Amino acid sequence: MTIAGFFSQFPGFACAFSLSVFAMASAGAAAQTTKPTILLVHGAWADSSSWNGVVDLLLNEGYDVRALPNTLRGLEADAAVISTYLNSVPGPVVLVGHSYGGSVITVASANAPNVKALVFVDAFAPDAGESVQSELASAHPPPPDFTIAVPFATPAGNDADLYVNSKYFGLVFASAESPEVAARLAVTQRPFAARCLTDKAPSAIGWKTIPSWFVIGDADKVIPPDILLKFAARAKSKVYHVPGGDHPSMIAHPEVTVAAIRDAASAVSP
Repeated sequence: MTIAGFFSQFPGFACAFSLSVFAMASAGAAAQTTKPTILLVHGAWADSSSWNGVVDLLLNEGYDVRALPNTLRGLEADAAVISTYLNSVPGPVVLVGHSYGGSVITVASANAPNVKALVFVDAFAPDAGESVQSELASAHPPPPDFTIAVPFATPAGNDADLYVNSKYFGLVFASAESPEVAARLAVTQRPFAARCLTDKAPSAIGWKTIPSWFVIGDADKVIPPDILLKFAARAKSKVYHVPGGDHPSMIAHPEVTVAAIRDAASAVSP
């Protein structure tokens, strides 16, 4: 006998069962709206797995969390991918970016009314006309062989994928990680297009109108803490420090990033 046939014999029960299911679904939907969705955007030389520790903690706390792929092809293109995804998310969003991902969320959030809070993790937070290169090159120039360029052609011209030279990965990028973790991160790094360094942020800037939080690894050797503090002060962000934290401070100390996200989520929850 089919389920439909069974219920046809007991119409009263079928009605009560349907109402019960509807009530449970409605209660579940209501519960889901009490917390914003958390969207995580990784930076250069990393991928979504860099958020694993953060994801585990957020899931345990009942958040709807998604670690999105960052295409690393250029600021406008990368922000457009995240903006498109934002359009598919109902309800409020806390948008989180690491490193270059901070530039991406700065642009992607500017015209996204469902983004209610921004969290920057050892990240760039550019103003209009600024680029990654303009913020780093003069005060903190990297070694000339810090990256290895692999050229490629595009319809718009030539570009190059930039990889961190393996001899610098554990010394600079993942300086607070164990040698084993740093070696694995170096092997699995995702390059970003060279244009990501020079692409300038447009006039619409998310952190100017959206409240923000800033996580700063106090031993960051990629974006020095003085630059991170400048970004945070300009955006009027609430700052969380990671003592001894390196550039991907959320890997060894996910609890600090989660504390900032939790704070942001609480501030925007209905």
